[in-house]
Amino acid sequence: MNVTLHHGDITRQYADVIVNAANSTLLGGGGVDGAIHRAGGPRILAECRDLRNRRFQAGLPTGEAAVTTAGDLNARWVIHTVGPVHSPTEDRSGQLLSCYTSALRLADELGAGSIAFPAISTGVYRWPMDDAARLATAAVRFTPASVTDRRFVLFDEDALAVFGDALRGTGPDDATIAAGLAAQPVHRWRRLFEVAGDDEPKDLERGDEILALVGALVKDLVFDWRSWIRVTPWVPSGPDLDDAPVADAARLAVAFVQRRRFDDAALRECVRGGALRAIVTRLRRWFEGERGASAR
Repeated sequence: MNVTLHHGDITRQYADVIVNAANSTLLGGGGVDGAIHRAGGPRILAECRDLRNRRFQAGLPTGEAAVTTAGDLNARWVIHTVGPVHSPTEDRSGQLLSCYTSALRLADELGAGSIAFPAISTGVYRWPMDDAARLATAAVRFTPASVTDRRFVLFDEDALAVFGDALRGTGPDDATIAAGLAAQPVHRWRRLFEVAGDDEPKDLERGDEILALVGALVKDLVFDWRSWIRVTPWVPSGPDLDDAPVADAARLAVAFVQRRRFDDAALRECVRGGALRAIVTRLRRWFEGERGASAR
């Protein structure tokens, strides 16, 4: 999976999916919405009207996504999503995150291989660019989906620079993290699995020992864990990690080791709930079966 930044007009992108920062009426508007309707032609508006009549008679809800033809655009589909208006008194970041995650999951269902996003809600909806970029890059980097080519297309050079800083802040990608794990000395891995054994640790003291050993393996991993935690499905329970990239097991381990989210009581519940066992199990499966490929 690759996340890239592009400077220019999103309507000129060649991609399976172009994401439209729509309004709830689905009938076109200003900014990116108007540009996509103008460049895509009347077929997009016709399908939007059909969506309104069939599914969204009250309008497309904020944070949700719907798909139409791409009309005359160099794409197969347009996915429309409605961003939230920024509020200084109400936290609507979950709705903004949902715009990106909903669009990605819908693109996944369509079988898309590439998707192009604008900076949702940063225009007339007044979302501060730096915060919007932090949320957007985390959502697009970390949302599980088979869409391998994920792009942000930004018309403004200042926005491009802000998104670049935010993307770097999300830290290394999955392949880089796996390569870093593969470079760790074998004796550290063996010691971890020896101490962890096969049983779930029931007490915090033993959990601390295991976390310390895991911490030695991920000590150089730096990323914006606050942003990742907001979009990952693995926190705080962890058991579903078996289906996740090993990089997400490493990221979750960092969140536990640094304890910035978890006090002792919360961490104890995670240990008892199986999260630490899930991390170790995923790391063990990677070490025993996938490590060689990561080292190449």
